[in-house]
Amino acid sequence: MTLDWAALKHAYGSAGDIPQALRDAVGEDPERAAEAIEHLFSSIYHQGTLYPATPHAVPYLAGFAAGPGTPRRAAFVGLLGAIASTGDAGPEVLADVDAALAREAGRLLPLLDDPDAELRHLATHLLGNLPRECAAEVVPTLRARRRRERSPRVVAGLLAAAGRLDPSGSAGWLAEELAPGKPAAVRAGALWAIVHAGLPWPDAASAVVLDCWLDGSPLTNWIWSDDPFGEIVARSDSAAFAELCRTLLERGTPEAAGKAVDAAYERCTRSRSARAECAPLLAAGVHHPDLGVRVAAARAICDVPCAAPAAADALAAYVADPPPVAVEDANSSEGRLFAAALEILVVLDDPRWREPFVAALVSGGIVPHLVGLLVDSDVAVDSALLAVVRRRLAASPLEWQEQGGGYDELLARNRWSNELSALTRLLRHWGPGAADAVPELIRLVPYEGWWAVSAIAAIGPAASAAVPALTRARDDAGVSWRHRLECAQALVAVTGDVAQLSCCVAEASGGEPVLAARAALRHGLPLDDLLPALRDLATVDRGDDASDVQARIDAGRLLLEAGDARAPLVAAAGALDSGRRVAQAAELAGLIGPHAADLVPRLRELLDDRHDHADVALAIRRVTGEAAPLVDAVRRRLPRMGAGNWLVEALCELGPDAAPLLPELRELAYGDAATGGIGSYGHQVRQDEEERRHLVTVLAELTAVP
Repeated sequence: MTLDWAALKHAYGSAGDIPQALRDAVGEDPERAAEAIEHLFSSIYHQGTLYPATPHAVPYLAGFAAGPGTPRRAAFVGLLGAIASTGDAGPEVLADVDAALAREAGRLLPLLDDPDAELRHLATHLLGNLPRECAAEVVPTLRARRRRERSPRVVAGLLAAAGRLDPSGSAGWLAEELAPGKPAAVRAGALWAIVHAGLPWPDAASAVVLDCWLDGSPLTNWIWSDDPFGEIVARSDSAAFAELCRTLLERGTPEAAGKAVDAAYERCTRSRSARAECAPLLAAGVHHPDLGVRVAAARAICDVPCAAPAAADALAAYVADPPPVAVEDANSSEGRLFAAALEILVVLDDPRWREPFVAALVSGGIVPHLVGLLVDSDVAVDSALLAVVRRRLAASPLEWQEQGGGYDELLARNRWSNELSALTRLLRHWGPGAADAVPELIRLVPYEGWWAVSAIAAIGPAASAAVPALTRARDDAGVSWRHRLECAQALVAVTGDVAQLSCCVAEASGGEPVLAARAALRHGLPLDDLLPALRDLATVDRGDDASDVQARIDAGRLLLEAGDARAPLVAAAGALDSGRRVAQAAELAGLIGPHAADLVPRLRELLDDRHDHADVALAIRRVTGEAAPLVDAVRRRLPRMGAGNWLVEALCELGPDAAPLLPELRELAYGDAATGGIGSYGHQVRQDEEERRHLVTVLAELTAVP
């Protein structure tokens, strides 16, 4: 029976294009083959997610991988290994993928005897990630290949595969491979396999780590792990970890020392108690003779502030007399150390940041992030800082001059734009204290710089010199309505005259009713003249384009604020039907409340959506008062998203009904493990501390005795 590929789904919709992609992938045209292989990776294994079409492609991929004459075999072995190793799919898809892979085990085993060592290396990952029921067939073949294999990296892969498929049965074999006479890659692979399999930490583990990593990395470009060292030492207890990292930092190569610093920081992101324990190690890293190690340590300390005091003197000495490249090239190692050192000193409120900061800002050697940090750290305005900000703004081009294109120009343009935004945001933060900078801000008004206009508004009446420029921009039909309305609102802040804003809002209602209504509400103006345009926007279906759907939702929210519940209901229903902006549509339904009861069946259908289920459950709670869907959604979302604002909102909505969640939330708030979630590298510790504070506050409110 012919398979109906078009009826199956992959990441981009119908899988009807997969048969041609499979043919092209093994075709003679190398360019088409490369495109086809890339499409296979992105469609049936999209960023680690599998789809209903995936298991049906497995037999074809296995045939390509197993065929000695197949061109580009390594790509197919790699793709199969990636498919086998992920668990990101629904239960039915995962079961079908496992069954398809298990059926192919027999013809994939000969890959271990391929003449190409790199192919054998990839094959260990594929075979080791086959379903566990394949262990009886695969593990004996792994053992047999071990006796013939000459590549230490491939042997490490064989051990990893055995440990994954049969942990207890392979424990003795893995322990034997730790022996001192074995190659470093083999010993490292065996120890990683032991740790990854959850087997007991061996007595010899610390010695193995030092033997293998003191002089470099024994496992480079290893398919099983990007960071075997970090994953191994993560299993060690605090004392063993500290001793290992200290030894590597003091006696190891720069590469080994860098791994010690990275491992210490990674431990801090997972464990709250580790932050104080690892602080001395991170602080010691800024004294290391290798520049790369010092950079890694300083960047880690930016996120682990308890390590900062011990490093402050060394970092202050560096910024006081930096090498010229540190100021000239922010992307150089010297520049990154300079920026990290200044950030640490600013956060510490150590005044030694000021003089080098001012000098570097004058010459353009300050990254925009550092200017923004002055806002986040609530640094007060002073004459020296204000003077240098004005000088920098005055010297900055008002428009970007094209320089031939390319990635370097893109970086330069982004930095120019980001610096303007950061400097004007700082002036906004200083408000009336930045009044002397009004002339520099006036230059920026015609160029639609939001922070510049916002800074003028924050300065207020002292910015009266900006009135003509703001008026011209407000009345310029060639300027976007967003900017015209921003200028009109700034004029209100400077002059106190709301009448001209009212005229601008009325004029904007035909083209940008949402922006006009927001400006009106912000200044207490009536929405009467805007209501027809908002209702039209909220209730008329203009298609499923994401921006059109968002406009419907925005209009619905504004109408709801104005007391109209009917049009917002239509907007929410239309957005839910479109399948776009589901979270925002659900939020609107929740804000409507009980009047949105007709939408509840549609919302319930979305409770299994792995992306939007928490927003949908919150809406159901607000519409019906039901607690169970939201309690379940919180439990599902916590491991993936961490304890962010979404959790605070959900708990406040649940109130006493959050009682079933309290034990796990207390552990999250008061336990040693950091909150989960995706986070962003270099901000995980600060994010954890912030989320923990919010969670502690909410828990106190939930458990307070009335």
